[in-house]
Amino acid sequence: MLITGHVRDFDLQLHTQPGVFAARGIDDGTRLLIEAMEVAADADVLDLGCGYGVIGIVAAKLAPQGHATLIDSDIRATRLAQKNVEINGVTNAEVVLGDAVHDLPAGARFDIVASNPPTHSGRGVLDDFVASAHGVLQPGGQLYLVVNRLQSLRREVERVFGGAELAARSKGFVVIRAVKAED
Repeated sequence: MLITGHVRDFDLQLHTQPGVFAARGIDDGTRLLIEAMEVAADADVLDLGCGYGVIGIVAAKLAPQGHATLIDSDIRATRLAQKNVEINGVTNAEVVLGDAVHDLPAGARFDIVASNPPTHSGRGVLDDFVASAHGVLQPGGQLYLVVNRLQSLRREVERVFGGAELAARSKGFVVIRAVKAED
């Protein structure tokens, strides 16, 4: 199915299908995350757990001299993300089928990691997302993570990053922002 969405001044067309998160339209948490992200024009961004790709597509559009990598462990999601990258005219992005960051090229580093994590997958997966994000961020790089009710995840972000702040809040969702310390 094809949906349309308007976020950050971009009109997007997005292919979705039943069984993929937010198949009927961009969910409120993802929308809040996208609005809260501060993306430099030359940023390298990782959309961790990209689903059908809306976060990574917007990040790529906000960083025309940068690059976005969209990764997900669900092959259906990555196929949709690839199709959506193409139909939205994004040329500075790639889609990767992989488990968190474990299937990225060795040494891959990013200025921003953004994620609407799969909270239904359990705490171990969420903690891995936080640790993985920290591992692939450049010093000074930023994590943007949206959660609904899982404030304990904020404590994990604070533990791993040494601090975190509330970047946005709306309709029960919060966007947590953390910065990787300079080496």
